[in-house]
Amino acid sequence: MSSTVAQRLEQTVFYLDESIYSRILVEEMRAGGANVRHAGGAFPFGTADEVWLTGAGRAGWIVLMRDKRIRYRPLEYLALREAGVGAFVFTGGTVTASETAGVVVRILTKFVNMAASEPRPFLYTFGPSGSLTRVALRRKK
Repeated sequence: MSSTVAQRLEQTVFYLDESIYSRILVEEMRAGGANVRHAGGAFPFGTADEVWLTGAGRAGWIVLMRDKRIRYRPLEYLALREAGVGAFVFTGGTVTASETAGVVVRILTKFVNMAASEPRPFLYTFGPSGSLTRVALRRKK
């Protein structure tokens, strides 16, 4: 890992929402050098999506979640857009926590490089292959 990537990894804070959170994922990401906050820690479990999305966006954290329908829920979508959230949505279906951790750790470098270069807000999906697909966000009306 290059020193630039290592520095970006150290400076980037990832927030894991309830839909993707597991102790395995937190441990594996931290072992890979990531700075991780998560549901149940930074925000209590059960916190409304629009509340934690706003908090994560204002803090500049990169969000990881499984909620691929977020762009269809007006309050959450507005919070993501208005707070300038950078988010990655795992679309891996029924993979285990360990398999999810393997995918995420394998593409941590992609996440931090995109977080450093992409204007926010942004939303990408990724699956077990690790390939990222940008989701177009509608402009404010």
